Amino acid sequence: MEYGPLSFFLAVMAIGGVIASNTKISQLDEMSPMRRRLLGLFVIEMGGLAASAWTWMIHNQLVTGDSTLCAAEGVVQCSSVIGDPIYSTLFGIPWGVVGILAFSALGWLTLAIYMEMKADWAKSYVDYAWWLSLPSIPGIAFLVIAELFLVEGAPHICPYCTSVHIALIATMYLLFQIRKLRDSGEWDVKPQLSKAELLAKARKK
Repeated sequence: MEYGPLSFFLAVMAIGGVIASNTKISQLDEMSPMRRRLLGLFVIEMGGLAASAWTWMIHNQLVTGDSTLCAAEGVVQCSSVIGDPIYSTLFGIPWGVVGILAFSALGWLTLAIYMEMKADWAKSYVDYAWWLSLPSIPGIAFLVIAELFLVEGAPHICPYCTSVHIALIATMYLLFQIRKLRDSGEWDVKPQLSKAELLAKARKK
């Protein structure tokens, strides 16, 4: 069980990345590049939310004893990082809770934009999500420094923490791409199908 959830979280994020990319997926042919990126972004955010919740569960176990949810020894482990009395919280709030709140807010904004792209407020919500994601940069930098140099017995790498960092970086990258598409006027423009694709679609009907 130790790294089974980690594989699941990373798989969800990878699926989100594929959806948001230009990879040919027949089921998504009729979606605009913007809609694909928003859908992929939401999937990645949900992966980050789940990974954050898992780190919070580990934190709660470590408060009362050992954790059965992640390795406790070696360079790649969670206990020395998530269980550290100084660096495992932000103003007394576990980092897992911070991640849950951040991904919940980002996911809500993304889903709202995706569901109501024609609304007047939708384009401005992209900026709100972007600004909300920016504190991730110093947050990730601080936590990586803590893992490598500050926690007891450093260096230690927390794999679940790293999965959250990956989700945050992917979120910021996609929000940057979404803002570029919006600013270039490609808000919800559907891709043009080639003659061969149109014929193949007609045959399926």
